[in-house]
Amino acid sequence: APVRVVGVRSIGTTLSAVTAAALRRRGIRADRTTVRPTGHPYDRRVELAAEQRRWVQDGIAEGARFWVADEGPGFSGSSFLSTGDALTGAGVPRGNIVFLGSREPDPDALVAPDGARRWRSFRAERAAGGIHVPPGTGEFIGAGQWRRRLYEDESRWPPSWTSMERFKCLSRDGSRILKFEGMGRYGAECLERARGVFQAGFGPAPRDEGEGFVSYPWIAGRPLQAGDLSAAVVERLADYCAFRASAFALPGLPSASVDELIAMAHHNFSTEMGKDLPGALALEIARPVLVDGKMDPHEWLGSSSGELFKVDASGHGDDHFLPGPTDIAWDLAGAMIEWRMAPDARRAFLDRYRRRSGDDPERRLPAYLLAYGLLRLGHAAIAAVSLPDDAEARRLVAARHRYRAAIEGITGNAGSAGSAGNVGSAESEGPGPAMRPGALG
Repeated sequence: APVRVVGVRSIGTTLSAVTAAALRRRGIRADRTTVRPTGHPYDRRVELAAEQRRWVQDGIAEGARFWVADEGPGFSGSSFLSTGDALTGAGVPRGNIVFLGSREPDPDALVAPDGARRWRSFRAERAAGGIHVPPGTGEFIGAGQWRRRLYEDESRWPPSWTSMERFKCLSRDGSRILKFEGMGRYGAECLERARGVFQAGFGPAPRDEGEGFVSYPWIAGRPLQAGDLSAAVVERLADYCAFRASAFALPGLPSASVDELIAMAHHNFSTEMGKDLPGALALEIARPVLVDGKMDPHEWLGSSSGELFKVDASGHGDDHFLPGPTDIAWDLAGAMIEWRMAPDARRAFLDRYRRRSGDDPERRLPAYLLAYGLLRLGHAAIAAVSLPDDAEARRLVAARHRYRAAIEGITGNAGSAGSAGNVGSAESEGPGPAMRPGALG
């Protein structure tokens, strides 16, 4: 029977094209379309356009199977489920619909409304996975396993949403770390940024390994912690932010780019605090940039020679996680929160950044501190309940509590969000960036 493939945007656009091409290679007639679920992350909806409804009817008439292609399912399963519901609503027999995802979920754990019953009413298949790695690769150190090589005591591990980490492994001789940074222009742009960070003296030298992989030398040293903050570290952080504000500037970034961040902040605040966010959240974009997004202490390595290197510096400013391209105040806020800077350290940090960049971010910072804290709180909260590892969940819950304390400090001392208030109340540390709403389903 012919197959009609429905890709769930955004990654489903590519996945559906690959799926259709693979079917045709096997002599199976295949056609495709794409949909974008909208609405609350746990309760998505799909509305088929008139042309898509005709496309579905043509498929029904020819007895086609309908395959829904996407990664996941995620925490809720609602992207798959809403697409399946749209197809059944258009007349496709439920038995002719197949979900093609990247994992087998526990239906009872899906948080979409009536998720378990709905999921079990469809056929779901997990695509067989496989990583094509460059020759000479050795030990896998992704999914948080890198911490075993860098920390003697597991109690000192930073939290991680391990299932969301990119694929990483060591070279066979252990001298380099290979990381998947992306195919095509995505990987090429990431490699170019990594080269820029290296040439400016902030990071290790990257090397293109092909197949979307970039390798970096394994640095003999240790990841820093918030307690390592010193005058020299403060200067290094400020210099790095000033470097990014210039080297990765994005002139003409539309103000609409912050709309998703503002919506996230309001939602996360009301969900966590049980009340509306006080005041208006004004995220001004004065110095648009492709941010680092990973200013945590453990993303800085102190080498045995005394140098301080920024790692994981090139792949998160334009991935499918928030914040996306935004104002450099995002990284400034990240540094202040993650390093738990005291007032004197904050003043020194901002003074140094002003001198190096010519930018005065003081007015913009309160809103970005709040948005940053709320995003990271949401990340920690969702990650904690989505991972089966109890020890990891405890680390993430602790991070969530730290972010909540930081947010309470900001809203308690800064007045309405976005006003020029006391930016020094944000004190916490925690895990990496939270996902765009479209990836939560």
